[in-house]
Amino acid sequence: MADYSKSSISLIDFDFKMRLIALFLILFLLSLASSLSAKALAVASDHLEGNTLTLIEGTSKIYGIRLQNPDSSESRVKVDYDGQFMKLLDYREEYILPPQSSTRIEFNVTAPNYDKNNDSFTLSYTVHQLSAPSGSGIPFLTKINKNFKLKVARDPNKFYIDYDSAAYLTVILAFLLYIFWKKNKARKGKRKFRKFL
Repeated sequence: MADYSKSSISLIDFDFKMRLIALFLILFLLSLASSLSAKALAVASDHLEGNTLTLIEGTSKIYGIRLQNPDSSESRVKVDYDGQFMKLLDYREEYILPPQSSTRIEFNVTAPNYDKNNDSFTLSYTVHQLSAPSGSGIPFLTKINKNFKLKVARDPNKFYIDYDSAAYLTVILAFLLYIFWKKNKARKGKRKFRKFL
């Protein structure tokens, strides 16, 4: 009978140990979850209808973004962008964002000459976080990539020649002139014939 009581004591000890391990595991997970803070760099941009900026050829417009630092320490960021039609105003190698602030950055977007076969372009920019926020939690560096479309419109003040239509019009005009010349030649031939008689 003594063997039976030792067996029940060891079962009670095992059950107690499992509960104790589960309690420590729950406390550990709760402390880990409370130490994770999800504050990260954010990028907000100017509103564009349909995410498309429409410009008349040769004109420019300012497009702005705001870099937001919700952390309690300063953050360093770098901005890369597509330089074909965009130029960053007040360019810096890196921007230092003060704690819990927002910094506006502006691009000058310029539309190229209008081409009916190629009038829509995708422009993009990327914001790289260079320094991790200090404090508790797991530090990570973010990289945010955004893009928008540039649609180039014709200048209403300019006269455009559609070369395909001009070629068709030239062919039709040449055909009509040929018919007119043939009719005149036939008339002149009849007149000469009448004078001859």
